[in-house]
Amino acid sequence: MTVGIVIGATGGIGSACARALDGSADLILLNGRRREQLEQHAGHLRSRTGVVVADIAEEAGRASIVKATADAGGEIAWLVLASGVPLRGPMPELDPKDIERTLLANLVGPTLLIRSLLDLRWTDGAGIVVIGSVSASRALPNRSVYGGSKAGLEHLARSLAADLAPRRIRVNVVAPGVIDTPFLGDQRELLDRWVRERVPLGRTGTPDEVAQVVRYLALESPAYVTGARLAVDGGAESLA
Repeated sequence: MTVGIVIGATGGIGSACARALDGSADLILLNGRRREQLEQHAGHLRSRTGVVVADIAEEAGRASIVKATADAGGEIAWLVLASGVPLRGPMPELDPKDIERTLLANLVGPTLLIRSLLDLRWTDGAGIVVIGSVSASRALPNRSVYGGSKAGLEHLARSLAADLAPRRIRVNVVAPGVIDTPFLGDQRELLDRWVRERVPLGRTGTPDEVAQVVRYLALESPAYVTGARLAVDGGAESLA
């Protein structure tokens, strides 16, 4: 039996990834912190699903995900890391506790979760897809901690691609630009203006557009594709 895992399945991108990967594993485990939303998303999938309500920033949450995967009794076919929390504002104005929480949720938690899941069985040619961000490669105002956490996660993924190549586990990064999800929060109007001025395609992206690239890297790309980073940003990174 094969198992697919979506971490952060309650988010706009995470839930889109679950839909895009529907049917590609015998069991799909959906993780998030809100049970009602997880169960709602699970109800829309054809695949057999499991719901794991847990916070990967916490040790107990990561342990719950690993246990649910181990109890399934199969091999991990793919893992999508789509969780994350935003943190915006000038560094001097940020609460140290918010900084710590962001790093735990966006970098430390995912790192420790991957480490634990690697103790389990994986299929030959399994794929890990990490959701990064254009903030990881561009120095944007009020994004220092968030961008730093995503830059660390992206570099981790590229390094893991080398580490895990002997096990035939591929690791790739999808870096979204401005995507139309609740993640934009109260910055939507500001970001809409930035998109019109700085994004060649002149619009925000959709979660499904990100999820299509995730599916490609998890399931359809050649076995020789690992350590890659694909930006889904309407061409924003092509500008200086």
